[in-house]
Amino acid sequence: MIGELASSQAVPPNGHTSLPQAGGLNRYQLQALVRSGLLSREGSALLPSTAAQAWYRSGDPSLLIETLHINVRFVGEAMHALASTPLTHEQLLRLAREEYDLPWTTTGPVHNRTAWFSVTGMVDLFDHRLHLTASGRDVLARLALGTPEYADTRVTTRLTPATGAVADLIASLDGTELRARADGANLYIPGTSANGGSLDALHMLTEAAIPSIRDTDFFRLVQANFPKAQTLATARTAKETLKALGLIQRASSETWSATPGAITWIESGEALDLARTVHASIAFFGEVLGELDATGRVTTGALAERSVRYLPNRQRPLSRAAVNTRLNLLEACGLVSRLSQTLYRATPLGLAFKDSLPCFSPEDAPPGRPADTDAGYGPSNRPDADRQGGLPGEEIAAELERAAHDSANHKRLEKAAVAALGYLGLPGEHVGGNGHVDGRVRFGIGAGSRVLGVEAKSAATGRVVEQPLFGLADHRAEIGAEITLLIGPGFERRMLREADDDPAIAVIETGLLAEVVRRQDHTPLTLDQLVPLVDPGLRAAQRREAINGFWQAQEVRGRVEYAIVDLLNAEAEDPLEEGGWLDLTSIRRELRSRGYRVGEDEVEEALTFLAWNRIGVVQRSERGYRCTASVHAAGMRIRALGHQWSAAAHHRKVRPSDQEGRP
Repeated sequence: MIGELASSQAVPPNGHTSLPQAGGLNRYQLQALVRSGLLSREGSALLPSTAAQAWYRSGDPSLLIETLHINVRFVGEAMHALASTPLTHEQLLRLAREEYDLPWTTTGPVHNRTAWFSVTGMVDLFDHRLHLTASGRDVLARLALGTPEYADTRVTTRLTPATGAVADLIASLDGTELRARADGANLYIPGTSANGGSLDALHMLTEAAIPSIRDTDFFRLVQANFPKAQTLATARTAKETLKALGLIQRASSETWSATPGAITWIESGEALDLARTVHASIAFFGEVLGELDATGRVTTGALAERSVRYLPNRQRPLSRAAVNTRLNLLEACGLVSRLSQTLYRATPLGLAFKDSLPCFSPEDAPPGRPADTDAGYGPSNRPDADRQGGLPGEEIAAELERAAHDSANHKRLEKAAVAALGYLGLPGEHVGGNGHVDGRVRFGIGAGSRVLGVEAKSAATGRVVEQPLFGLADHRAEIGAEITLLIGPGFERRMLREADDDPAIAVIETGLLAEVVRRQDHTPLTLDQLVPLVDPGLRAAQRREAINGFWQAQEVRGRVEYAIVDLLNAEAEDPLEEGGWLDLTSIRRELRSRGYRVGEDEVEEALTFLAWNRIGVVQRSERGYRCTASVHAAGMRIRALGHQWSAAAHHRKVRPSDQEGRP
């Protein structure tokens, strides 16, 4: 990919290229180029960014490095480190992890960056170290470098105090007002989330409502300024978002005006005034900062699960999209920093801001409300949950991670690994003992099932070393297995290479296995989709990428289903649209306007699922499709199916005792 870009063959310098393919690059590589600032989106097409075109025309490689530095973390910072002394890739990885808190576990991301440096002549590799060249030093002198951000609560940060209407809003936030805030479950801010684009969009739309703006004029304003918001439904969602964020309010039956808090923000230009106004209007905004502070590294998915604890008027968690919108806005206000696509951290300013706010606490919720449970599930409605109300996968994954480092008790990991695989649908048993396999599990059911051997190796240091592999074939023969699953927290390079080269051994790191178990509660993989986890043809480093593809596909499918119900609801509520019917072409067009490019077959499959009589939230006729229930009702019906299966399993367990004594 780097070679193609360096020779400007990946994307033609003029004209557009479609998203799925360009110069032999796949979708994920294209998305990486968009994030890197080299490609920009225009509707459904991609074209070289202004910076990329300037680089191509000039042939100056320094422009390429400057563009990457602006859009990608640890580019100029890596060059700065090399300016002091030559370093290995491993040393740069250690710097990225320890000084910049980047969640990298391999040198892959470092190699990606240094490859750019190499093809542009910024570094030279010899003696196993990277040396910054004279050209690299010239470019480095022009870069504005970031500095490591330490999550040190001792850092003193001066907050701009709230004034005027914003100060009144914050002062009014007692327990009742905090519970009365909107859920903010369907937020859409037009514009880009990067480089302050979301703030610019909110500022422009709010300013247009001073003193007031008509509905029709607001919709035209959105459509004229944001290429991705061309439909009436999308423009309407943008208006409802500004209302939910506390920036506009009804002035008459046909007009909207900026709220007092919004006017204060427009006049001050202070991002914290916007953040305070939003916090006073929607739940789980300032509270996100508390979660990031309290739980350390937490993914957006975990934040979505925990959001239900802060939503006293809602029975289910927020979607990841709703959480991401909050995080993007907090980032634009300087209150969080992005560590990766799914990891954020509160900045010192964010921590100080959180401490200055009245926030909702889960302990403030009335008894029996969703905040009393973890991720919205409790013992009362989850027969398979433990007594503390947690999801079972979390307990299994946590034990697996702890056991992986308990080298004094090797049987602990053996049992934890078998339990984790059993939770994924590979039932089995722990064996153990000298000269025997650690565990035996079965992949599949019936005549087509296969027996797999489990060998679990723990290590207090996190890396297993000098463990012989020659006896594993005998262990497989003992139980009639074709494959050995070698499970451990990590493996020394020589041992890993030997195991990866063995066609009968599949190396599984406990970190990945724990992640699969955790996500099985919310993004369950089928047995076919779990094949990469146990495929000996894949190297350990390839498993996560293969499984990520299935996770992403499932998450996209869920978001598309949600978006279909949401847009059909919006159509049904439009007084100009009789009956709320949309045909398949119109639904796909609306989905594209929301950023979902899915094929006709995928949309029809989702509509068929939603129209299934066990869910019944979509009605089909010759006129097309329409919704018969709200988004909330759709979610409740889908969730209820899982509860019914859990209840059925519970009933099957207790039934034999109920039948005792009967003929």
